[in-house]
Amino acid sequence: MHTTLPHGHPARMLSWFACLLLSFALAAPTWAATKVSLYQERVIVSGNATQQEQNSAIKLAFKRLLVRVTGIRDSLKQPTILAELDKGSRYLSSFRFEASSQFFTNILGEKVATKAMVLDFDEATVNALLIQNRLPVWGARRPDVLIWLADRLGGQDHILADNETTELAQLVTAEAAGRGVPLLLPIMDLSDTLNLSFADLNGLFSQDIEAASERYSAEAVLAGRILQRANGFSADWLLLFRDERIRLPEVTGTLADVVSAGIDMVAERLSEQYAFVLDPLLLGTIRLQVVNINDLAEFATIERYLQTINLITGITVHHFGASDVVFDLAISGDRMQLADLLSLDSQLVVSEQTSLEATLDNILYYQWLPN
Repeated sequence: MHTTLPHGHPARMLSWFACLLLSFALAAPTWAATKVSLYQERVIVSGNATQQEQNSAIKLAFKRLLVRVTGIRDSLKQPTILAELDKGSRYLSSFRFEASSQFFTNILGEKVATKAMVLDFDEATVNALLIQNRLPVWGARRPDVLIWLADRLGGQDHILADNETTELAQLVTAEAAGRGVPLLLPIMDLSDTLNLSFADLNGLFSQDIEAASERYSAEAVLAGRILQRANGFSADWLLLFRDERIRLPEVTGTLADVVSAGIDMVAERLSEQYAFVLDPLLLGTIRLQVVNINDLAEFATIERYLQTINLITGITVHHFGASDVVFDLAISGDRMQLADLLSLDSQLVVSEQTSLEATLDNILYYQWLPN
């Protein structure tokens, strides 16, 4: 994607452009949403892995990636996607091997050394496959999700906290990373302990959970309780997102199964909100005015941010003023979808200038709030 600059006096524009290039060297801001890695996978294989084992690793990695980028596990069931799963190497840009401290156990009970196969997939090629099959693409900037999880797996009341290294903590972290869900866990300090008791969390009382979550400013909150049964585990999950309270009926299985069910629920719902079917034949345009810009560095910061939004396919600077800038944006979507994505940023907020006239004229008014 490129940005088209406004016309003007050549000397003045040359000076303006030089300042603009300099501003790109400034540090990028910290946004409210988290940018996650989408197109790289890491699979453990035998130290002397055969070509067949490597091909199986590529297929596994490709499946994980497609689920993460679309946000939809059932995307793998589409016939055309199924036919491509064995052709994952076509979508690779590179791969390499790294050392691994893990061991496999063979049929004789012997430990087998392993290595990590790190696979980088080509973003444009993968996205083209999804676009051709009318599947959504969920961008790399994703809202943080706070997870409250109650269990008695250790024989006593317990709420999962940040920096734990238990099996449950590792499963939650791994599942969230696999689905591309930025994860927050409560620090469980005195404030958390006073704000939310084990009994309230275990009862999945939404008002208490919402109140305790306010300090973390997460876009979505996933609350759950896990019980150990005679033949496995069970879990109940509650998702709090915007004004919704979504309950997942009790799920049973292994510990990994019940954790995966909760993470799947939040990933699928966020995908519905923020992933879009990108159709290059159905491009629209919208004008975005951003006010309260003090210098070229802030303009460059806003422009870099807009370039990370996959819904935006082109950016033209329509007007550059003393304290505002007007962009003409080419988008593969509609006004509300773009507004949803912009809402992830705490520095770019809807301006009070927004009016019915602006809505009818297809103009978005936003205000820049620098750090």
